[in-house]
Amino acid sequence: MVLESLLVLLTLAAPGEAPVLSVWPGPPGAIISRPAYSREERAVDNWRIESALSLDVPPIGALRQALAADSNPLPRCVKLNNYWCVKHAGWNGEITADSDGHVAFSSAQHGAAAAALLLKRYYLEFKRRTAREIAARWAPAECWAAPVRAAVKTPASSREGLYRMLPQRPLPMGLAPHGLANTLRARWLAAHSRGGPLPMSRVSGSARAAALELAPAPEIAQGMGEPAHKKPAIQNDAVSAGPPGLAAAPAPALDCSAELVRIGNYASHIAEGVVSGPDQDLALFDPAGQPTENLSKVMANMAAVEIGPLRAQPALIARAVDQLRRSAAGQSETK
Repeated sequence: MVLESLLVLLTLAAPGEAPVLSVWPGPPGAIISRPAYSREERAVDNWRIESALSLDVPPIGALRQALAADSNPLPRCVKLNNYWCVKHAGWNGEITADSDGHVAFSSAQHGAAAAALLLKRYYLEFKRRTAREIAARWAPAECWAAPVRAAVKTPASSREGLYRMLPQRPLPMGLAPHGLANTLRARWLAAHSRGGPLPMSRVSGSARAAALELAPAPEIAQGMGEPAHKKPAIQNDAVSAGPPGLAAAPAPALDCSAELVRIGNYASHIAEGVVSGPDQDLALFDPAGQPTENLSKVMANMAAVEIGPLRAQPALIARAVDQLRRSAAGQSETK
């Protein structure tokens, strides 16, 4: 009778569409079977029923969602019964985790209980008590290395720069690298031709410059010696550990600007209606470790960010907080 009523309401909501009962492919006993995770669909097989019962949507929308009549795309954590996108940590009710580490819970209530317990650990154990501190740990920044081009030095427009740009090829042995006219044999023949040695006026300036530089005369008395010739200093720019023309590539810079903005916006939404700013203590628990009313507000704000524009039902959050309160009371009694 209940199933027939749901079909009638769905038909009235969408008269031009035939209801699809893909959520109940088998007998009625399959509804209470153990939930399973499908890696192809990246969803728990009961996520439609759980979302219809646990999300804050109008009744008609809940019916359409339960009967697979709503084709609007949904956040992936809704299909995991994990409205706070909690990561894998061996939680109660955990089936498995997807490729990004988000837990697939057997029910939305298990996901809410895990989120409440994780916030308790953040606040009491990790001492993360502001919205910014919680957001930075709950959804950490993922910084990417910005591409940086290596600086390239342009060689000077000189003969040396031109030679450095040309390919360097080894010269075969036995050939004159400076031309046949500049070999010792050629210069000796030119100086001792049949007409005798050439006069100094006929010797070219290049031949004079080729004379060996002699050591300066020793200094006998102070100020009477030949001044020493100063050798030109070696330019440090000419000495390079790597190939000429290439500078050392700088280390890649990490770009976190967009992620910091995202975390700031997340923190502002967490603190909305709880405290005046994202850097103030949220006061989620009292000194005895019992949850305050701020915990329910923070959980509602965080779910609105994780699965927005959808929202978790206040009753779902209240049950999770109450379970956490009873658990804390039981632990205090055992002590």
